[in-house]
Amino acid sequence: MKMGPVAEKHNMERAMEKIKIGVVSFTDPRAVEGIDDINRQNIEYQEKLVGYLNRKGFKCYQPLKKRCVDSREASGEAIKKFRNEDVDLMVFGCWKWTDPMLAVDISRRVDVPLALVGADDETSTPLGCIAAVGAALWEIAPNENALNHARIIGDYDEVAAWARAAGALSKLKKQSMLLWGGSYCLKMSHLEDDPSMLKSFLIGDILIEDQYFLIDGAESILQKPARVKKFIKWMQKSGTEISFDGKRARPEVLDKQVALYLAARDRLEQVSGENIKGISLRCQPALSEKYGITGCLIPAFMPFGEDAEGPREVIPATCEGDIKGLLTSMLLCNMTGGTPPGFGDIRHIKINGKMMLIVSNCGGASVYYSCPGGCTGDVMSGVYLRPQCQGAAGCAVGYAGPAFGVTTLSRLIRRDGEYIMQYAVGESVGVDQELVGRLGWGDTWPVSLFDIDFDLKRFTRMMGSNHYSFVPGDYSGELEYFCSITGIQMENLAG
Repeated sequence: MKMGPVAEKHNMERAMEKIKIGVVSFTDPRAVEGIDDINRQNIEYQEKLVGYLNRKGFKCYQPLKKRCVDSREASGEAIKKFRNEDVDLMVFGCWKWTDPMLAVDISRRVDVPLALVGADDETSTPLGCIAAVGAALWEIAPNENALNHARIIGDYDEVAAWARAAGALSKLKKQSMLLWGGSYCLKMSHLEDDPSMLKSFLIGDILIEDQYFLIDGAESILQKPARVKKFIKWMQKSGTEISFDGKRARPEVLDKQVALYLAARDRLEQVSGENIKGISLRCQPALSEKYGITGCLIPAFMPFGEDAEGPREVIPATCEGDIKGLLTSMLLCNMTGGTPPGFGDIRHIKINGKMMLIVSNCGGASVYYSCPGGCTGDVMSGVYLRPQCQGAAGCAVGYAGPAFGVTTLSRLIRRDGEYIMQYAVGESVGVDQELVGRLGWGDTWPVSLFDIDFDLKRFTRMMGSNHYSFVPGDYSGELEYFCSITGIQMENLAG
């Protein structure tokens, strides 16, 4: 399968709204010797950091126009402008000595994630400044963000990693997830959670509505099936294989599945004011048995940036009302700036004597991973719709995932009431039809394969779910910062 060049990202990876970082530098309020030169150097440090962060895709906001905070008046001006701009994060330049209460004053009144940053430069003295400001934030503890601030000297890559993590959390707290059909599918208790607890520190809102909203919409669409026919023609023109067996997979069944997907997209537009950035479909048994089709096109195309009707917003999706799985997928999507997250059930397989991990969802997962980074034609030509192995009827949306480099696998779990972020970093491995054929059950499903340095016995003891999410790249540093800010434990599955 032809892979798109890494530099030519598919349009579904177009940038999300940029994370806004408020940046100010502090200085000594006393008339010490050389204060003008000190302030000039402080601003040079700040400009260098801001330039770096802007190149990394953040939007930096400097409210004091090349001026350092040296008084309560200046800190008040920064506070007012940060509030007006609604910054997601703050970076305090602690290059040289300052009055710590100037920084505390801002952090007290602008309650967003905070990093204290210094320069690894022998002409600068960040250790003392960061220590004094940081200790004051700990001592006074005006809010959780101040208490859990980050401290970084010299490593601007680390600043960017912190900003991705903190920015992802800041976005998540403004976002909603929608569970069609609710949670606790097939009596899997680990899929449900405490919505009020999660809304207190992780996500804006958790909404639940019946799957009848989708069924009603699908039935209306089927009355005038032009949209359905256009969607199927788009798949065929793009090179997607569609196989019918006269049993579970039939033309009228696929029509119904497409209509259900389009109804889901329509429903999100109807409730656009809720800022829904993640969805889950319970599916079993109300849709898969009673309505008569599996909802596999929804988790396949929601986390993709295009369909027959043009460009679409990437919406992370999980199945079976999996709340923590959806939270993980939304977080990863935010961290990466909009890359569709992969999601699915896990199983293991031995290849050339080595144990590897498969992520293969129960009939549908983001088609993006048919050809990560490829154009729409590359992606869709690797997708196949084949008979589902469960439910009354339906086509599974499958593919044999190619290798695409380093990958981060993760999952928010709960053990004895405590939240834990499980993760592992490994390499994706190309899948072929011979390997798919070895799977037996689920051989029409989407399959992604990973070489992760894990011990099967240890991994089996640690697994917190049968569902995990993943994205390309090593985001272990970002997850570490996320866990530090939120107070969530971190657990490496590899070892």
